[in-house]
Amino acid sequence: MKKHLLLILLVYSSYCKSQSEYIKSVDSLNNEICKSLVQNQNLHNEIRINTINNSHVVPYLSKFKDSIAQRRVFELIFFRLQRNCNEFVALFPNKSSQSTWEMHNEKPVEKLSKDQCNAFDKISRYYYIENDGKKVEVTLSDNLWIEKFEDNTFSKLKYRKKGQCEFELEFIESNNLSRKNLSVKGDKYLYKLYDEDEQSYSVYSKNKETYYTFKIVKQ
Repeated sequence: MKKHLLLILLVYSSYCKSQSEYIKSVDSLNNEICKSLVQNQNLHNEIRINTINNSHVVPYLSKFKDSIAQRRVFELIFFRLQRNCNEFVALFPNKSSQSTWEMHNEKPVEKLSKDQCNAFDKISRYYYIENDGKKVEVTLSDNLWIEKFEDNTFSKLKYRKKGQCEFELEFIESNNLSRKNLSVKGDKYLYKLYDEDEQSYSVYSKNKETYYTFKIVKQ
């Protein structure tokens, strides 16, 4: 029994190391893609996309002979770019009028009192609208942030209060296509509440010099 447990631990350790190296390889590629997008800011977006596809994506995918593997790698490239490259995100403006996601160069004005912020995690159910207009239901309980998507997939993250009006989400697991490619276990995201109305909180997160804002709606 002990031998079997040791074997499982060794296999798991090897898998984690391989996955970590794999993520590093994709992130390194995406760093070059992002640099290319910055350098070609003055070109039409279609030309910029074709350039990164022909110069970076296609050569990288050619390393994988299996079409299923190529598709999985492409998904990882696409979603990790959304996490790490603001220039890439800017190529895809809001697809839905219902979406509240926006990008800003300046920090949002913070209007909340300490009491308003402290009330945030007293509510256990929220939802927000993704860029494509789809609704994501959130359950906040026992320091866990559980997201349920319209296709019945989920994400699970740890919820922690941080500084004044701040909270941190640490990724645990997901079977959702975008989230499982966007994050790896242990990835942390910092958010700040900056405004409130009767129906929702306004929230922002910062990625490099860009601020992403959206609304979390009370249920």
